[in-house]
Amino acid sequence: MNTKKMRIFPIACRVILVAMLVVWIFPVLFALNTSFKDQAEFYSNIWALPKKLGLDNYIQAFSQGHIGEYFLNSIIIAVVSLIFIEVISVMAAYSLARLRIPHTGAIIMICFAIQLLPTETIIIPLYKMMSSMGLLHLRYVPIILAYVGWSIPGTTVILKNFFDTIPKELLEAARIDGSGEIRNLFTIVLPLMKGALSTCIVMNFTFIWGELMWAKTATLTTDKGLPLTVGLMSFKGEYGTQWSLMCAAICMIVIPLYLVFLFLQKYFVSSMTAGSVKG
Repeated sequence: MNTKKMRIFPIACRVILVAMLVVWIFPVLFALNTSFKDQAEFYSNIWALPKKLGLDNYIQAFSQGHIGEYFLNSIIIAVVSLIFIEVISVMAAYSLARLRIPHTGAIIMICFAIQLLPTETIIIPLYKMMSSMGLLHLRYVPIILAYVGWSIPGTTVILKNFFDTIPKELLEAARIDGSGEIRNLFTIVLPLMKGALSTCIVMNFTFIWGELMWAKTATLTTDKGLPLTVGLMSFKGEYGTQWSLMCAAICMIVIPLYLVFLFLQKYFVSSMTAGSVKG
């Protein structure tokens, strides 16, 4: 009986994983299929394959739909946000892991609590605060500030777990040789944490690239510096939606995310495993 249960369990796990994969990948395949249709072909049969393959919708979405402009805005927001997030989080995590910071455990718990707090609950107070400070009319600034603030706590926790796996003897030997903490961080620790940094970059980039609610709220009073997620809403008109163009734009947004994750997945998995074990 136990042997039978042992055989059923891995089969059930595989079935569940395949079902989850279908649920996640089907919308992408549907958008890819729709992106090659025109409006008439889409409304005649939304499930049918396109009669011909062409890049007309992609070209029109990129030029007339201003996807190129939105794409550049998203890249600027993502790159600047990631630089601030990674630099600040590395410094904070190294300090918590290797320096004698009072109440380190309480600080980590606060980071966890902040990370678990839904971002939707603080959007209105954040909007009022930035409005009173006069930041909403500045291009990129309110979006970047919010993304940096939301991402630092979780990134700091992940990097601290990684720093805890580095042998203390390695850093103590460097200190005996006269190396300071800043030098230790840049010459010894950073070369060892490519996987951990890649993990944080993938997680934060995915969040920044696809976030909509705050990006839409922060750009209510301007049409400058709109990211891709907000720009997609321009394909929805008063009397209808240009589904073919919207799906073409969605594909141009989603496919790079899949490629980035596939390229960095080995670092993602290995560093998450290493960060969960303290040596």
